[in-house]
Amino acid sequence: MEPALLWRAVGLGAAVGVVVALALALLWRRRLVRTLRELERFARAVAGGDLGRRLERPASGALADTSAAVERMAGELRRRIAEATAEKERLQAVLSGMVEGVLVLNAAGHVVLANPRLRQLLSLWGEVADRPLLEVIRHAGVDDALRAAMAGEELVVREIQLPGLEERVLRVHAVGFPQQGPRLGTVAVFHDVSEIRRLEAVRRDFVANVSHELRTPLTAIRGFAETLVSGEVPEPDVKTYLGVILRHAERLGSLINDLLELSRIESRKVSLRPGPLEVGRVAAAVLAGLEPQLRLCSIEARLEDAGAPPALADRHAVEQVLTNLLDNAAKYTEPGGHVVVRLGAEGGFVTTEVADDGIGIPAEDLPRIFERFYRVDKARSRDLGGTGLGLAIVKHLVGAMGGEISVASELGSGTTFRFTLPRAEPGAPAARRP
Repeated sequence: MEPALLWRAVGLGAAVGVVVALALALLWRRRLVRTLRELERFARAVAGGDLGRRLERPASGALADTSAAVERMAGELRRRIAEATAEKERLQAVLSGMVEGVLVLNAAGHVVLANPRLRQLLSLWGEVADRPLLEVIRHAGVDDALRAAMAGEELVVREIQLPGLEERVLRVHAVGFPQQGPRLGTVAVFHDVSEIRRLEAVRRDFVANVSHELRTPLTAIRGFAETLVSGEVPEPDVKTYLGVILRHAERLGSLINDLLELSRIESRKVSLRPGPLEVGRVAAAVLAGLEPQLRLCSIEARLEDAGAPPALADRHAVEQVLTNLLDNAAKYTEPGGHVVVRLGAEGGFVTTEVADDGIGIPAEDLPRIFERFYRVDKARSRDLGGTGLGLAIVKHLVGAMGGEISVASELGSGTTFRFTLPRAEPGAPAARRP
């Protein structure tokens, strides 16, 4: 072959080779760009929160390892986020179910977390996250406790009293975290101890009251007994002194009996035998038994029965409740007054009202009227022979039978005690006297 033809063939082959090489390079570049764009779209989707996204066309060749690594990274990210979400939901469930309030602050003193119980205790409304503490909880005692916890290393325990219509006392346990290194924030747990403090006050009042109630008759008995032992009492006065001793001994016995009765009721040791009971018949019998006392006080009593259905109750307990309420009404109703027992029905309950037009009860005394030894008029109560435990016994007996008792009164216009008892189901055995 001539040299010219040879060079022409070589040139043509080279040109064809270059064209093919360029075509293959363009094809490879397009595939590479498409793969890189797919990886970019996949990464952007995962970063944007689309954790369910998968690579449409996994890369092969040189980018196969990169594609697989990106896919593994996305899977690990999905797993970590799922674990974090589950942990957050568990924590949220625990915080929502707690009876204590929980507050978390960051290092700047801004609220990070406040669980629903804390919102309820402190009456917090609206969004509280990222707001300063004093802007959310405007109470200097809370702020002082949390500042002390942030500054120190020990657990800070304080009791704070919240303002409002109802007295509420909260015990705050606050501590900074972490214990080592720079403080990142403070966590505080709020316990509502209002009921505990109220019960402690009731216990103190009970101890003081029972001591006073026992001391009064014992002092009288001891004084008159010492006088009689001295032998210096004239014969005509001996019987009088003995009468005083007997009267105070009887009062002491009544007080102890009522205390024992109340203790048995509260400890559920009283055996109640509930059954269908015509409360109207029981009320009529109790009124008949108290009729001489009412007549002696010139008090008119009547029964108004609007056809109340049978109640599921214990006969002896209902007799005791009505006797206490009617005796109480007679003591605090002036001669010529009236006492009415009204029976009715309301929903699934039988209602009974004992109303009088006596001296009434001051509004400030109504919330405490069922407390042990609580008396509105202490001097008059003792003169009339009351132990101060009758209404407490009534409340516990009604509660033991599944009912509720309430009182409404206006000073100078009388008092109405109202209690409910469950209605009896048809076919239930009748109540029997224990």
